[in-house]
Amino acid sequence: MTLVIILILVGCTLVVAELMFPSFGMLGILAVTSFLVAILKAFAISPKSGYIAVGGVCVAVPLGIWIGLTLLQHTRLGNRLLMKGPPPDQNQAATTPDLAELVGARGHTVTPMRPAGIIQIGNRRVDAVSDGSFLESNRPVRVTHVEGNRVVVTGETPPTDDT
Repeated sequence: MTLVIILILVGCTLVVAELMFPSFGMLGILAVTSFLVAILKAFAISPKSGYIAVGGVCVAVPLGIWIGLTLLQHTRLGNRLLMKGPPPDQNQAATTPDLAELVGARGHTVTPMRPAGIIQIGNRRVDAVSDGSFLESNRPVRVTHVEGNRVVVTGETPPTDDT
């Protein structure tokens, strides 16, 4: 039974090594061979030991892969292969305080908005996005809301000269 345990541990080590070193599958083949020999030796001892070995391999393989991927994150190769997410404080862009003041403000488009463009509110030019519609330049707009650093505007009907 000691040989079975040693073969399962060797197989787990080979699985971890397969994830760490480029061996073109050779270490993986050796790991599978080690697991199969361990299972066959365990069944030769008794059916109960064989089933225990199968269960051990079913637990050891995912555990070995998890350990290998965890170790891989801390290697130079892992830094190149694995993507890292943004830091937790950068998941949501913070609303810029001066942009938040623009909600409800009126201005006009400087460039055509298809749907993004530049608007002018007073003396200030701001990159903005329309609510989905295309707006031609020099059209009156109103800021409906700000999402992070994204200013969303909606077109307003131009005043008519009915005097």
